[in-house]
Parts: sequence; C-alpha cells; structure tokens
Amino acid sequence: MSPAWARQIAAQSLARGETLHIEALLALMTSRLRSILREELVGIYLYGSLVCGDFEFDISDIDLTVALREELDAARFAALDKFHADVLRQYPAWDNRLELAYISAGALRSFRTRASAIGIISPGEPFHIIQAGEDWMISWYALRETGIALQGPPVATLIDPIPTAAWLKAVGEHIRHFRQSVKKPHNKQALSYIVLTVARGLYTLEHERDASKVAAANWLARSAPQWADLIQRALRYRRDPTVDGLPAERLRPQVEAFVIDVLP
Repeated sequence: MSPAWARQIAAQSLARGETLHIEALLALMTSRLRSILREELVGIYLYGSLVCGDFEFDISDIDLTVALREELDAARFAALDKFHADVLRQYPAWDNRLELAYISAGALRSFRTRASAIGIISPGEPFHIIQAGEDWMISWYALRETGIALQGPPVATLIDPIPTAAWLKAVGEHIRHFRQSVKKPHNKQALSYIVLTVARGLYTLEHERDASKVAAANWLARSAPQWADLIQRALRYRRDPTVDGLPAERLRPQVEAFVIDVLP
C-alpha cells in the first residue's frame, strides 16, 4: 500500500486484525483490477469514511472509484462482474458493502457539462451502467478533496476544482428531494438512512464542511432537541433495525414530519 494509505488506515479506530483484513482486501482488489483492465486503467481511488476517520468496521461501506481511459465495453463489464462475485466469495462479510464506480477520465473531467456512462455496483444494487453527470457532484467533490490513489496519479489531477458554492448547492438539492422520496422506503433501515443523510446535509450547509453521519446526527440532536429521540433511534436502527418492535409504518410518519420540519 502507498505511504498515504498506510497513514490513513493507522489513523482509524480499528483493531490490528481489522486493519490487516482491510489492507488484504484492498490489495486483492487493486491487483485484480490491474490484471483485468491493463492498459485501460488510469487509477484506483479510495475515498469515503475509510479515509475520513469515521469508518466503522462492521457496518461501513468501502468506496472506490476506478478511472479508465475509455468507457467500459461489454467484455470488460462481464470480467468485472465476475471479479466482484469472486471478491465477495472470498470476503462474504462485504456483500452489499462495496461501492465501486468505473468511469472514464474524460467523463470525470467533463461531468459538470455532460452526462457519461458509469459502471457501478453499490449496496442493494447489482453491477449496472448508468448515465451520470452533474448529479454526481457530491461524490466527485468528496473524491477530489479526500481521495487516495491506490494506483495512478493523484485524483486531483483528473477532476477540475469544484467551487464550494456549487457543492453546497448540490448538497441542499440532494436532501430536499427527501420531501418526496420519504414516502418510498418500506423498512426501518431505509427510513433511518433518510434521517441521518438529512442530518449530514444540514451539518454541511451550516458549517460548509462534511462530517460523518454519527457526528452530524449528534449535532442535529443538540440543535433540534425535539427530534433527538428520532435521531438516536435512527442511529440504533442503522446498526440493528430489530432492536425494538416498532414497525416501519409507524416510523414513517415521524420521519415525514422530521423532514418537513428541518429542511430549508
């Protein structure tokens, strides 16, 4: 691993065995991606909670962006789909906890002006192709600001600077969409995700910097004490939705009221 990665992993609150487990997983994935993509590979970049100091070994996702010379073709898509399955057979604890995005370097450079194809596998979704552009600004801002190269040049050389004001505008738009989408989830984990994502977005808008879901939730519980109980329950449901017998249909009205009350 790179010196930068070694410093970041050492800063996490992880047991030595957990650290070695993650290092082995990332080493395997990096090696396999180099083998599959060969000359098409530009870089492999780690970002998200594992590099920002708020990673939780038993529930956090691992976020990787893989930059390519060209968009994925059918043959490489199939090879990568098999690669994901192979990794999860070897590391089953990471099923539904890996988020990998495959995007051309040109698309990263031009995402604010045009949509491009991205291959993505994420929690709850199979590997598939989507069209994504400026709607991915929040992810690419985080990638540019915090991403660590496991392979390739520094990620900041691939993504043009993103104005803070544009990022904050995207964060505000993202959390406001929960006014409508709060009616869709059918389980407590999804409803809790809304509560915690809104808290994180509000923290970002207030402080003009990002924070972990836990830190942002605790901040909002202090700032809006009328919602402290719901926020703390959302944190518990994030780990274990069966911690109590409250059905999702009884939680939803509370989450809907929360969203209406706190969103600007």
